[in-house]
Amino acid sequence: MNNWQEVLRAPQDGDHIVQVYQDRDFLATAVAEYVGTGLQRGEAAIIICRPENAQAFMNRLGSLHIDVVEAMDRGQLTVLDAETTLLRFLKDGEPQWTPFHQVVGGAIAEARLHFPVVRAYGEMVDILWQRGARDAAIRLEEFWNELARLQTFSLFCAYYLDNLDSSTYADLQCICKVHNHLIPARDYESFDESVAQATEQVLEQPLARMLLSMSAVDRPSTRMPLGQVILLWLQKNMPMTAERVLAEVRTRS
Repeated sequence: MNNWQEVLRAPQDGDHIVQVYQDRDFLATAVAEYVGTGLQRGEAAIIICRPENAQAFMNRLGSLHIDVVEAMDRGQLTVLDAETTLLRFLKDGEPQWTPFHQVVGGAIAEARLHFPVVRAYGEMVDILWQRGARDAAIRLEEFWNELARLQTFSLFCAYYLDNLDSSTYADLQCICKVHNHLIPARDYESFDESVAQATEQVLEQPLARMLLSMSAVDRPSTRMPLGQVILLWLQKNMPMTAERVLAEVRTRS
């Protein structure tokens, strides 16, 4: 994977991309890249997000010379409130397949009647995650994946998560299992270099090189930058070393 822009500009049908972020400006930039490229290509986009993010996304799309109002008027762009949409298919705090299929699948099906390709962006899973409803969030991710087997679209979602905090790595591993792309940093090359340098700083160089080889072989099925592969491998296999490497990477960021 060369960079996140390539992933977001040309997603394949069935792609399920996730961004972990702390920088909300990076999130707005990424969503505008994903949605804006689709709109410019004559595709449809559905954004399901928090109101405060919706305004940031619309502003960023405007900076790309996209007429958001016109796109919405012709049905090419649909913006839904994440909380309101989520409540339509939750029961006792758990997502339910049938109403989810009706609400979200219905919106995608409607867009597909008029446009050849649909790109969806959603924050409903992150709302559940931030409330501590982790199992419900993963169940909802699984619903999205099931929907992608029934309908044609790509999906991009985001979690407010610090990938340089060792305490989040159990969470990150769960999230990776239900996505096929992970975007952990704005600059992949710089991120990979920081992780490589931090690993050499913490370990002897021959051991660091051996680690690079081992992590490259034992990499997750989710596509991500090599630096994130190394951090996940360390956390899983050498957690004490991972703490030191993460701390060193943070000083370089």
